[in-house]
Amino acid sequence: MSLRQFQELQKSQGAVFKDLDQLYPLVSHFGTPEKEYHSAQEGAVLFDLSHRDQLELRGKDRQKFLHNFCTNDIKSLQPDQGCEAFITNVQSRILGHIFAFNHEESIWIDTAPGESKTIIDHLDRYIILEDAHFKIRTPEFGNLYLSGPQSTAIFSQLGINVSSLEVNQQLRVAESDSQLTVRRVDWLGQPGFLCCLPYVNISELWSNLTQAGATPAGQDTFQALRIEYLFPMYGIDLTEENLAQEASRTDRAISFKKGCYLGQEPIARIDSLGHVNRELRAIGLDQAWVPPAGTKVVVKDANESQDVGTISSSARSYGKYPAVAMALIRRGSNEPGTEVILVSEDQEYSGTVFTSLN
Repeated sequence: MSLRQFQELQKSQGAVFKDLDQLYPLVSHFGTPEKEYHSAQEGAVLFDLSHRDQLELRGKDRQKFLHNFCTNDIKSLQPDQGCEAFITNVQSRILGHIFAFNHEESIWIDTAPGESKTIIDHLDRYIILEDAHFKIRTPEFGNLYLSGPQSTAIFSQLGINVSSLEVNQQLRVAESDSQLTVRRVDWLGQPGFLCCLPYVNISELWSNLTQAGATPAGQDTFQALRIEYLFPMYGIDLTEENLAQEASRTDRAISFKKGCYLGQEPIARIDSLGHVNRELRAIGLDQAWVPPAGTKVVVKDANESQDVGTISSSARSYGKYPAVAMALIRRGSNEPGTEVILVSEDQEYSGTVFTSLN
């Protein structure tokens, strides 16, 4: 089914698109973002994330090669195991935020939208005699993301048993004609499953999952949930200006036992010192005001105001806070519970720093 036909299917369910002129238009919401938000906490929501990039790395040296250029242990991955990692340069600056999965004959890499070329351009420079080569699979393969406490039960209705999957494990559905692979990635603080399959089959899976009880949801809800669970988007919240440990994902994405890799020495040195000077944090706002990117984060005391960060992402929410935002906040002001002020165009709004609402 074509992109246009998939959009028509989504429109029949109430989809509102933000910008149909984009290369891959995304649904903003399905009429009631508040319902979508609460379904994510109590049931299961279904997002179209087909704009995320998919890479396949083949060749007999694939695991060893990728292992040498990212922060997690790729060589130890068994078939259908995966891990989260950063691709870093020699200064340990982040060039990519990836989720890599062992498909036995290849490694599949999920990453942020539009990042494939940067990653390939960086890594291709180091391929000399190694048997390793990349193929961008984004045009062929789409992604649906099912998240929420009822996700496993919904898959069961389709005859797909994902109950035994741990985080960063995958199931290649052998009996499926759609070449479906289901990957457990809990990006939003609930059991979450990224469904990767050829795009021509994506409408059928979307229909089957929504008929089984999943609530269709759009990017407005996805952004709120990812901020609340401190899941960054590379190119927005993280760039090559950031050190790996600034992402607040050290326990998930960095191995300190894997040995040498590009950028390993600065990362180990930071670990021995015990901290970086700033880290990614979420901020809960007291008002339903969504701060634009670039809004200053300020801490005030009796004598002065001090800039401690800049907003990179923000969204309307329907949980503990009416709005949430994400920013890299300076050490000394990024402890959970710290009261901050967001300043934009001479207006001030109060907020509270947190690391996760879960």
